[in-house]
Amino acid sequence: MRSRTVAVVAIALALAACAPRGGGDARDDRDPDAIGTVISVDDATGVIAVGFAPDPGYEYFEGTTFEFAEQGAIERPDGEAAVASDLDVGTRLEVWVEACAESFPVQCADPLARILE
Repeated sequence: MRSRTVAVVAIALALAACAPRGGGDARDDRDPDAIGTVISVDDATGVIAVGFAPDPGYEYFEGTTFEFAEQGAIERPDGEAAVASDLDVGTRLEVWVEACAESFPVQCADPLARILE
């Protein structure tokens, strides 16, 4: 009986570790794919294009410009949707991506970000 209890507890712990932390938004579901600093901001076309300098450990994103096209793709620290004027050179960001084109710099479609305080 003891081995069955241990097995049930182990399975429950494994399932809990795999469960998402939030409600379907990658920012709530998993750790960021990159952390770094804004080096440029351009919103002339209605898309917020953010030049990004990654922190050590996230060099894969060196030279990347993230294009945030959707309202709410960038979140302020309070959880509200950010606009271009919320970003300045030097602003710190966490970034989440799903798929990236293997190029240099890497190009990632539909990124999400959160401004760090």
